[in-house]
Amino acid sequence: MGRANILALLSPHAQQFRSLDFVFDFWSNVRKFSEAISGPLPLLRTLKIDAIGTTNSPSLPLFSGAVNLKNLFLDLEGATFLNHFTFPNLTTFEFSAVDDEFPISQLLNFLEASPTLQTVRIRIDAELLLGDVPPERVIVLPNVETFSVIGGELGYGITPHISCPSARRVSLVREQDAEVEVPREIFPAWNTIDPRYMASTIDKIAFGITIGEDLVSFSLSFISPGSATLEFSYRMIKGDEVYNEPTYELGWKYNEVFERALEAIRTHPLLSNIKCLHIWDRRHFFSPHRLVRMATAARGFRFMGPLEELVLDIDDLRLFLFPFSNSLPESQVPTEQGTFSSIKGLIIADQPNDPLDEECIVAIVRFVRSQYMRGVPLERVVFHTEFPPVGMAERLEPWVDTVHFSGEMISADGQDSI
Repeated sequence: MGRANILALLSPHAQQFRSLDFVFDFWSNVRKFSEAISGPLPLLRTLKIDAIGTTNSPSLPLFSGAVNLKNLFLDLEGATFLNHFTFPNLTTFEFSAVDDEFPISQLLNFLEASPTLQTVRIRIDAELLLGDVPPERVIVLPNVETFSVIGGELGYGITPHISCPSARRVSLVREQDAEVEVPREIFPAWNTIDPRYMASTIDKIAFGITIGEDLVSFSLSFISPGSATLEFSYRMIKGDEVYNEPTYELGWKYNEVFERALEAIRTHPLLSNIKCLHIWDRRHFFSPHRLVRMATAARGFRFMGPLEELVLDIDDLRLFLFPFSNSLPESQVPTEQGTFSSIKGLIIADQPNDPLDEECIVAIVRFVRSQYMRGVPLERVVFHTEFPPVGMAERLEPWVDTVHFSGEMISADGQDSI
């Protein structure tokens, strides 16, 4: 059956449509369908368009009869025509564009005409054109709670022009091929971040690394007492080349990203307010040189504190407890230069089916004792593990008030999908 016949069959029922989904279609077909059902679409709540190709600019707004549309999902390659959509009652907008160039004015105009939005997710793979946008122009989205921008340059060209005063989560993600050199501005200098995205106070920092088959993601989150989160992410896409051991192949890049994350943490203007630091990282270090370099960088955390909680959800505890491992004789443990300052609670999460080895156990005991000898003893040590180390409580008792074991696994902050 030809497309013309399909349109003839569907058009009389357009007022009953609740959802429309164009999958891998051409812009010309989307335009024709919109023109064929140009009347009221009172029940349409969700519109999904995944379109490619270019066409002449539509003479009328697309799907203008959908005045009650709530959810708009646009995945476009080539011409976008975002300025031909107007839906004043939208609550969710997810937009992905792939093109040589993208005029930011189209996006700002669309958002300005959608004041009821609550969720906005933007992914742009194109050069951003800001030429026709005055520097002082700011679009206020009063109801947006989740706002994210994914692109090759973190979206800093967009965010100064968008204000989300009610946002509970703001995510800025830089995504690029793993073969590309690590950019300097992964985690930006704080004086370059618009104050609208900076909470008046923060009490928690979460930093972690997630490894997938085709993706390595670094996430750095700053969380306020009300659980509002500002997240920066850097994603390396491995593409067609499959690494049998991504930690080995990309190790030198881990070093760079890790060190820049520490710099962003160390220079945060509200660092003295931090009460909780959560680190997750499921990698084993295969290079002693790499471990020493990263462990040395990690000692920058000693400028943070006092901490209510330090959560280490990592495979290789030597990264943070390197001075206290069996790699050094006990007489050489630099207790006066520990990685951290004052900590009330140390929480260690163990990988299921992978119990702590003896070197990690020794390092934990030495670290806890070191804090005690420095006059900043821990109040509690909590192990989330299916395999409680034998005798650990007895070994720690002289140096800490409480040792607790739990079989419940803890979740890593900042790993939810964007």
